[in-house]
Amino acid sequence: MNTSGEIRNILIGVSGGIAAYKIPILVRLLRKNGYAVKVVLSPMGARLVSAETLRTLSGNTVYTEVTSSEYDMGHISLQEWADLFLVAPATANTLGKFRCALADSLLTTLGISLTVPLLFAPAMNDAMWANEGVQENIHAISQRHNCCILPIAEGELACGVRGAGRMVEPEDLYAYIDMATSSYIPVLAGKRILITSGPTCEPLDPVRVLSNRSSGKMGTALARAALYLGARDVVFIHGPQREQLPAGCCCVSVTTAQQMHKAVQAHMSSCDMGIMAAAVGDFSCAGDVPSEKIRREASGDSQGKYTLALEKNEDIAAWFGRHKSSHQLLITFSLETEGLERAAEKMRRKNADFTVYNTVSEGLEGDTTEIRLLSRASDAVVLHMHDVSKNDAARGILEAVVSV
Repeated sequence: MNTSGEIRNILIGVSGGIAAYKIPILVRLLRKNGYAVKVVLSPMGARLVSAETLRTLSGNTVYTEVTSSEYDMGHISLQEWADLFLVAPATANTLGKFRCALADSLLTTLGISLTVPLLFAPAMNDAMWANEGVQENIHAISQRHNCCILPIAEGELACGVRGAGRMVEPEDLYAYIDMATSSYIPVLAGKRILITSGPTCEPLDPVRVLSNRSSGKMGTALARAALYLGARDVVFIHGPQREQLPAGCCCVSVTTAQQMHKAVQAHMSSCDMGIMAAAVGDFSCAGDVPSEKIRREASGDSQGKYTLALEKNEDIAAWFGRHKSSHQLLITFSLETEGLERAAEKMRRKNADFTVYNTVSEGLEGDTTEIRLLSRASDAVVLHMHDVSKNDAARGILEAVVSV
């Protein structure tokens, strides 16, 4: 175990669900990003994914049976080594054993002996997921101080039907591990969060659009972080972003700034916190969009110059600030070239409670960022994170806004 509190040693427990096939992809992602990984297979898990594959990808021994002479007292050495324990897939059977503190395999034995954060990625048939007993087990586990039940995804299940119960993708699992800390406190328990993310696109003609380079990475990280920190519901209103959509959210797809504004209006009243992370276009094409493509040979003046008439879009964050209730928090983002004072002025003008300031060079398409969180109440920077992953930054922002 890392005594500095930093999470670097990841222990993965693989139980007997078909979603076990995703674990080698997760192991590669973790190793690629500098984590050390060890894997424990349940007896059924060992029938679904190759121990040799996991050994090769992790670079470490793969543990199977608690009674194996080769790994005698293996749970003790792994308990001392691990900074975090992820159970994925977490089947209904495995969750039931964890709830009852059964220790009939190395995987379940570790689950009742480890004090590090325990993350569970459920995976099961939709009918099993809806079962009252399964939900009682999930609720009971989630109440334990070091346990986090990750969201499920909806989609095609192993039984051939579509529904809830699918394990989230390796990229989601990696993001949750990347944002984890040595202690787990669900500071957003019971909260309803609204997040906007990605770019908007304004049509200029049937082919061309006016847009920006926002990837949606920060908004997606915030959605995952909100779920990780216990949010009851997350409404994720997104433009045409390249980043994979976060599982477990109510995702609302839009294209234009006007569509995003209408979606925010529709969902605002039910949220406790609005996070405006989208890069909403400031302008759209004035008047009606041409029904035919603007052709080069038919455009412009005698010098080849073409004038494009634009009109301002509604400032969605400012609208939210004008209409929010006293119990609602508004967090805005300010991607600036003019400095911190400009970001602070925009925060006050939009009636935001916090704003996240970063520069063009630090934001947009990268996986890392530097952010400064400004509080309107204290008129000061209350959080500064430098050269961190956007997953880390997202968790830090959300923890800070509820503690200030």
